[in-house]
Amino acid sequence: MKNVNQKIQKLLNLFKSKKFTDAELLARETIEMYPNNAFLYNFLGLILSELKRNDEAINIYKQGIKIDKNFSLFYNNLGIIYQSQGEYKKARIFYDKAAKLDKKLPEVQNNLGNLSRILNNEKEAIIFFKKAINIKSSFFPAYFNLGILYKNIGKFEKARFYLREATKINPNLYAAHRNLSEIIKYTKDNEHLNLLIKIYNDNINNFINKKEIAFALGKAFEDMNIYDKAFKYYNDGNNLQRKTFNFSITDEQKEINCIIEKFSRKFINKNKNLGNKRNTPIFILGMPRSGTTLIEQIISSHPSVYGGDELNIMPNIIKKYLRNEKNELEFNKIDIKKMASQYLNELGNISKKKRVTDKLTLNFKWIGLIKLLLPYSKIIHCKRNSKDTSLSIFKNYFVNSDLKYAYNLKEISDYYNLYNNLMNHWKNTLPGFIYEIEYEEIIKNTESEVNKLLKNLNLNWNKKCLEFYKSKRTVKTASDTQIRSKIYKSSVDSWKNFQPYMNDFFQGLPD
Repeated sequence: MKNVNQKIQKLLNLFKSKKFTDAELLARETIEMYPNNAFLYNFLGLILSELKRNDEAINIYKQGIKIDKNFSLFYNNLGIIYQSQGEYKKARIFYDKAAKLDKKLPEVQNNLGNLSRILNNEKEAIIFFKKAINIKSSFFPAYFNLGILYKNIGKFEKARFYLREATKINPNLYAAHRNLSEIIKYTKDNEHLNLLIKIYNDNINNFINKKEIAFALGKAFEDMNIYDKAFKYYNDGNNLQRKTFNFSITDEQKEINCIIEKFSRKFINKNKNLGNKRNTPIFILGMPRSGTTLIEQIISSHPSVYGGDELNIMPNIIKKYLRNEKNELEFNKIDIKKMASQYLNELGNISKKKRVTDKLTLNFKWIGLIKLLLPYSKIIHCKRNSKDTSLSIFKNYFVNSDLKYAYNLKEISDYYNLYNNLMNHWKNTLPGFIYEIEYEEIIKNTESEVNKLLKNLNLNWNKKCLEFYKSKRTVKTASDTQIRSKIYKSSVDSWKNFQPYMNDFFQGLPD
């Protein structure tokens, strides 16, 4: 027993050091010595998951279940894998099994809560998160998740409470501090502001940890109209985040050029009668921070429409059918009927309403493909002043890993121009297919613009669309706080506040 415990300690050290390949070798070696030790199988499964070898991890967990069918963590970890793969029914089965076997695991209740959030069952999610806290009062992930959930549904008082509790238990939970900053209106004497400054200036915290605090401080000083300091912290946060990954704007340029080359008017006309004629989807797209969340909130306030939020259905279909092992696009495998059916089936799993919105901004890349797959769907292109759009991107910390261009001013500018070129291509290639709505116009002439928008979507007028801020639907994007307010004009031309610090950047943008 002493020897196996020494091996396990060594495994833990390797795992914490992220030496997963070495940990795998030691785990397999130790399993050969102790083939009936369930903990070792669970540990190997975790290592394989970290190495993105989920199929192997699933097999290891199932082997472990044969050794000890009552070891609850096997079922919990299988649930995590199936959830990550979008197999939510399987995930729920395994989480439920884990919860039944061990009623004292807060992690399982927390995972059930997160799964319920994904499935837009907020009431059930709240119950699970609170169960996790009841099991272990110091379990900060459940406080954090409750805070985020309440923030997403617009219950800001409760959100502040749970986010503050999370930071009390774990003062280094930087994501909680950043999310808390989004629902605080700062003044110079604010207690949380002083705490943020203290954390940021503490040399114990490494640069990676400081990035979210920097974005929070940027927001705080912008609240106080101290724009030089706001710019400094926003810039610091962006620079710190940019150091954490590799990104090439050249790769984006190649992909967009490839799309333009393939989706010519001739190619689209040749294949135009192969798609599915259902008109369920409403695609709301454009650049991030261009008003897409506002438009979705307006449309989804209509009784005939379900707000789907940012759906990864189209990127997943493209990955399955059109990307090779190097993640490059290959269009020789376009199967229009299969791809259209898969999209509609997955959309049907989200809602049975006649119309469903898909607000993934990145779908602007795939307008030509959408025309082939779903020719009777609607495309709403949200456009906003390029300076305000780009500044808002610069000010936000995104959890979406696809927005890697968003943390460098030059890359934001370059990407915006690539997007602009592609949108011009779609307008020329698909005249009449794209309905364009300008953010500034909907702020200025809300009722008139909403009326025109609903007519384009073949929806009857409904006054609830003007009272979008009363909607109780969950909003999981960076606009989850702003969308709970009536239309306000302060976001128009907000770039002028930062012009002294960003003038060179603004000059690189169109219009």
